[in-house]
Amino acid sequence: MKSRSLTIVMAAFNEEDALPSTAARNLAYLRAHVADGELIIVNDGSTDGTAALIDELMASNVEVSAYHLERNSGMGAALLRGFGAATKEWVTIMPADGQIDPFELEGFFAVADDADLVTSLYRNRQYPPGRKVLSVGLRALTAVIVGTRARTEGIYLVRRSVLEQLGADSKSFLLNLEIPIRAKRGGYRVSTVFMNVHDRVAGVSKATSARRVIQTFGELFRLRLRMESERLTGRSQGARVKP
Repeated sequence: MKSRSLTIVMAAFNEEDALPSTAARNLAYLRAHVADGELIIVNDGSTDGTAALIDELMASNVEVSAYHLERNSGMGAALLRGFGAATKEWVTIMPADGQIDPFELEGFFAVADDADLVTSLYRNRQYPPGRKVLSVGLRALTAVIVGTRARTEGIYLVRRSVLEQLGADSKSFLLNLEIPIRAKRGGYRVSTVFMNVHDRVAGVSKATSARRVIQTFGELFRLRLRMESERLTGRSQGARVKP
């Protein structure tokens, strides 16, 4: 359906080896399936050649916009910078390492007409026993702490108008949990699809799964406090996603 309007936001930290192929694949998807599309790439304080590569991509592709954070600030901070620059009806995220093929988005758009947010679960990822325990524990703790079970593992597709109202502002990986948590608590329509995940094109993971989950535990408590404060003060959501 070439009538779609879509912003793809990609956060990149030291991804010079993977970025050329992943950016090309995302541009191929936009050109094949989206009438009004853009690819926003945010350099999260990379120390390799990622910054120069992003600028080259912007210079040679009209769909690409480049933004640079002065220092490594976390996945959430980079994505928020991209969200604030997004201009299209729908917004999604893509990893710069190539683990997700953007053509998977066809499954998201298949249910998008009846949703404000489409989350995803991996169809083909096999977790080791220790990671499974951490994953189950994180979902359970999320439900206990914030009162909502965030059923999500992969990327998500969200209406930009809804994203701007949610007020999500986590600067770390937690942002990708905060968005569905706030959407469910806010009564928005949330659908979930299954998708495939692939091996990285190049490079290494930026954090161990255990460290990420442990960090997220503490951030969930702080998120609960923020949302409770917002409820008590009646503060409206939104605006914080703006640049």
